[in-house]
Amino acid sequence: MNARVLSLADVEARAPGVRFLCVCSDAGRRAWLARALGTLGALEHVPFDAVALMPKISTLGATMVFIDFARAPLEAPEASIASATAMATAVHDAFPGLAIVALGSLQQSASAIAALRAGVRDFIDVEGEPDEALRIAKQLIEQASQSAKTEHVANRHGHITVLLGARVGMGVSTLAANLAVRLQKRGAAASKTSALLDLGIPAADSSVLLDTQSEFNFVDAVRNLRRFDQTFVHTAFGRHASGLAVTTLPPDLTAMREVSYASAVNLVNRLRTFFDHQIVDLGGFTNLEFVAQMVRAADNVWLVCDPNVASVVSAMELLEGMRVHDVDARLPKDREAADAPQKLHLIVNKFDPTLQFGAEQIAERLGLPLLAVLPARAQALGRAVNQGRLLAEIAERDAYVRALDPLVARLGGQGIAAADSTTPTSGPLPDGMDSDAQNQKTADSADAPSGSKQFLKRLFPTFTKRS
Repeated sequence: MNARVLSLADVEARAPGVRFLCVCSDAGRRAWLARALGTLGALEHVPFDAVALMPKISTLGATMVFIDFARAPLEAPEASIASATAMATAVHDAFPGLAIVALGSLQQSASAIAALRAGVRDFIDVEGEPDEALRIAKQLIEQASQSAKTEHVANRHGHITVLLGARVGMGVSTLAANLAVRLQKRGAAASKTSALLDLGIPAADSSVLLDTQSEFNFVDAVRNLRRFDQTFVHTAFGRHASGLAVTTLPPDLTAMREVSYASAVNLVNRLRTFFDHQIVDLGGFTNLEFVAQMVRAADNVWLVCDPNVASVVSAMELLEGMRVHDVDARLPKDREAADAPQKLHLIVNKFDPTLQFGAEQIAERLGLPLLAVLPARAQALGRAVNQGRLLAEIAERDAYVRALDPLVARLGGQGIAAADSTTPTSGPLPDGMDSDAQNQKTADSADAPSGSKQFLKRLFPTFTKRS
């Protein structure tokens, strides 16, 4: 009865390391909590105002937030259960990994039920024993400490690379799967992890290419964003034998209608915490607004096109569509005015020199820097798929796989200039082509008037006038 009530200044002076925030309008409950926590940490009062709470969490580096779900005192009618629920939701959304503890009374079951409905898993009965409150707080601090050690949350900010396809059939899914596995294997020694988000059309091609089932699909991931921690991510995502994490579109594509553009971007940004690199396959995805949002969030955007006039026309339409949605990726029309690094590059896939349609020619018409040229290896890639394997796993010296190495090095932090990639005149030869045929092709292209160039000139003015 005569116990001294600790002031917040007393507690702060005793424990400068751990900071607690308490959203509670009842002075008696705050005093009880301060006595219960003792020297465990400094407790600071915050009103029922989300605008005031969010900066406090960031600036103080709060370890935990206590929110009062009990009946509001007469002098503070704004401290209602609805207000407490709104505060908990705001903290969850802004700081998914931060511990939230509900304050209430088990004699008033409405407070405990409201806390559970708000997604708050830990509850302290302010009419109970102070030792129990101290035990709960210590347990949550220990869990947060272990989580920080395993997740490296403070210093990991992974990168996102989006692969776009000029149209369906560009080989984007094959490229994404081989590239992601190659990247995962390269980073394994340095404890770096990669994830493949297969959002391409047709859906879930990666399940076949990687022989890996991913029951936890992209829509599931968006729905469960608040539950993400290292353990959840490790167990929920499908895993290839290399350790690559995989998720795909749902079997029922209509489920994507409930995924907002903002929630999709929030997901990939949240996954930066858990993966050093994400490869996002958007080949064939037709919703330009969704594509535009993902491109904005990405660090690298690679447009994949093959040496076919129809594919180049589709690529130009895609670029035009992104311009309409004001995508800031330093598209050709912005190149003169923008100082930001170019993140949108071109990859020419399925390259065959005998088609006499040069990769540099395609890059020039699209107005994009040429990043890489991948040889046509349909037979080798097809044989690998029929064996349930990736070409990158069974034939590391294959021309296609070797052409991926500069891309992997680029994503792994080793800058590789576009000129270091496979070039159309000196790179690996496509299936069945010998060096004599390559030499003849070079001579023919030097002497011939290049009919493809004339054809392009007739086709493209329609598109170039729009920009």
